[in-house]
Order: sequence, then structure tokens, then C-alpha cells
Amino acid sequence: MTKKVSQVREQQVPMEIVYPIKITSSYTYIRRDYFYLFFSHIAYTIFYLAFEIFYFRIIGSHKVSGRKNLRSLQNKGFISVANHCHIFDTVLTGATFSPRRPWFASVQRNFEAPYFRKMFRILRGFPIPDGVFGLRRIMKPVTEGIYRGTIVHMFPEEELWHLYQDIDYFQKGAFYLAHHANCPVVPVVHLFKPRKFFGREVSKNILTIKSVIGEPMYPRSPAVDGQVTDLDSVQEMCDQAQQWMKRMLDEYHQR
Repeated sequence: MTKKVSQVREQQVPMEIVYPIKITSSYTYIRRDYFYLFFSHIAYTIFYLAFEIFYFRIIGSHKVSGRKNLRSLQNKGFISVANHCHIFDTVLTGATFSPRRPWFASVQRNFEAPYFRKMFRILRGFPIPDGVFGLRRIMKPVTEGIYRGTIVHMFPEEELWHLYQDIDYFQKGAFYLAHHANCPVVPVVHLFKPRKFFGREVSKNILTIKSVIGEPMYPRSPAVDGQVTDLDSVQEMCDQAQQWMKRMLDEYHQR
């Protein structure tokens, strides 16, 4: 077990904080102004063409299964979660839900890192403020976005372990928000295997990629009309998503 953890920690992608930001009460998390949406559409398309079409689909032979599980959610808002396993897994997740374009919630430090901070923001990213009440501060904009039909994506593992094919500890934030928005959580798992040419593995970064969309999971006891959140229901939903991802990974790698 110690060896396994050591291998994972070597793969973690660090984010250096260089430009600290202060998120005020007037901060717009999910932007809807035409100026932003225009340039976001251009940037999103460029990343889609460069990474999904060329890198993931052509080189990685990216395939998506389980799209039928989204039929009941057509034009409806919901929260999605996935394993945090690739440096460009936001692009991979976005391609999984194409042609719809999710918004991505991420820890504040990702918006304080050089280069990445502007890229995250223009590609429909928004920060989860640091501190005890960070999750509560995004509750209203996330709920309003979901009511408008927006997909809000979160990585419950929080930390990014590049190419890691296991499931780490889950944060419960996504499932807590789903209870307040009274919406389903759609789990997605990204599966990787090294791609081989003439029986030889060329590079650990050249992969065969499969994304699986699971069935929507609904809160057993949503917190509607100001009700107190049922933390047991939140934990139940979190465990259900985590166990499903683990099962998909085990079946794919046959372990």
C-alpha cells in the first residue's frame, strides 16, 4: 500500500500560487455576458479541436459510452463528477458531454497559478473560495445555473493525479450542492490503457481512452424550502458515486 501511495504522489500536478486573488461578494462565478461567452466559445472550440479531436480522439481513440443515461436530462441542469486523472481532463470531460458545454468548479489556488489561471477562467471555470464557507458562497450561483439548465462539473477527489487509475478519497461538496439544487449527480469515469504499437508501449502519455457516463443519481432527501441538509443522504450519494467509479475501473482493468 505504501508503494502505491508513493507512486501516486509522484504523479501529482502541483499548482504554484503566484497571483493571490480575493473573491468578493460581487464576484460572478457563472458568467453569462455576451463578451465573455463570445471569447469563451472561441477558446473552447480551439481546445476541443487541439486536444479532443487530435490528441484524445485520433491518438487516444477516445470513445464515450452511456450517453443514453443523459436522455432524461436533455436541456436540464445537473451536477456531474469524474475522476481527476489527466492534466487536460476538463477538456476530456467537456468532450464527453458534447455538444453541451459544462462549467467547471475548481479550488481557488488553480486561479492563482501562472498561465493556468486565465486558461481555467476562459474555459468556463470558476473558483471555489478558500475557507470554511467556500462551498456556501457558490451555492446560490450553482443552484441558479442548474435551474437555467447548466451542467456544473466538479472533481470530488480535489487533487489531480495524472494518469492515475484508481479512486482517491471523495470530497462531499458536489453531493451537498445537489441536495440544495434538488438535482441529480451524473458520474463519469475516464479509463486509460497505454496504447501499443506492434506490441510495444510507446509512451505512458499515448493512451487508449474510454469515458463512461453513469446513470443519474438523485438525492434521497433533498434540502428544499430551506430544510436542513440530510448529511446521511449526502454521504450515501457520495459513496454510491465513488463505488460505481471503482467498479468501472476494476472491470476495465480486470483486477
